[in-house]
Amino acid sequence: MPGKAVVYDELSAPAAQALIDGGMRMAILPTGATEQHGPHLPLNVDYLCAYRIALGVSEQLGIPVFPPLPFGHSGGHAGLPATLSLRPETFQRVIEELCEWAYTTGFRKILILNGHLPNIAPLQCVITNLCVAHPDFRLKALSWWDITADLQKQMYGDSSYGFPHGNIVETSMMRYFHDDLVDMSKAIKIEKGKPMFFAYLLRKLSKTGHMGDPSGSTVELGEKLYRMAVDGLVPQIKAALVEEPPYP
Repeated sequence: MPGKAVVYDELSAPAAQALIDGGMRMAILPTGATEQHGPHLPLNVDYLCAYRIALGVSEQLGIPVFPPLPFGHSGGHAGLPATLSLRPETFQRVIEELCEWAYTTGFRKILILNGHLPNIAPLQCVITNLCVAHPDFRLKALSWWDITADLQKQMYGDSSYGFPHGNIVETSMMRYFHDDLVDMSKAIKIEKGKPMFFAYLLRKLSKTGHMGDPSGSTVELGEKLYRMAVDGLVPQIKAALVEEPPYP
């Protein structure tokens, strides 16, 4: 049976140290964004989804979950209202410094569970820098929809011009987590369109700021997707906890 999630910032300093001394050297850092998701969703979609999945994993494995970073690399939303963003190099620096502190504290394995697609590029730079600085540090950046092939198919199956954003997947997840924050009367379908060759600001692709067709979103689908994410990630982490590189 699932237990209680280990919420890192709710621990006392001695309790956190006891956890590490007891052999728990892994933690999960959820990342996301505070950005517009169209007229029907709140701004906290990306970091809340990552955080809730991380907590679900912690309930089963006892891995501590760091506070989610609510700001990410959201420059692509320029010109649309409400978004708060960091430059990619700033975001990278923040994550690097947080992971450095985690290493100093005693953690040796960090899963950065991500909820905002553009964060992945600077996160990969974080991992390279920290692996060079600390050869015994094990890090992984993983967007939650990439946990399994089925989740990835669901996410990208509802997109516009090749991008999913505020679509049926994210909207259903939010309906499951926080249905009172979702306005389904404004969850309208956006033209599917063909994937673009070049990169464009989101306002060039969507007048509303979201992509896909969220109109069919349900609480039940959100719960199903959440369970797929948690149940898909738990065995991967179990294997990772004892993983060793092939060469010393």
